[in-house]
Amino acid sequence: MVINVEQALDEALLAMRMLRKSIVDHGHLEAMADLDAVMANAIAAAEQKRTEIDREKSA
Repeated sequence: MVINVEQALDEALLAMRMLRKSIVDHGHLEAMADLDAVMANAIAAAEQKRTEIDREKSA
């Protein structure tokens, strides 16, 4: 169960990282390059948002 936005972002980041690793580990990167690129962008955006939330909390 999601308790807050930070936890939701953390769990989403973990899931996306695990999926990307699975794609690479199983040798499907070439076939799924477009999906990998989209996930890389999503991870970057989620990490940026998570950093912003942490900064706002510490301010």
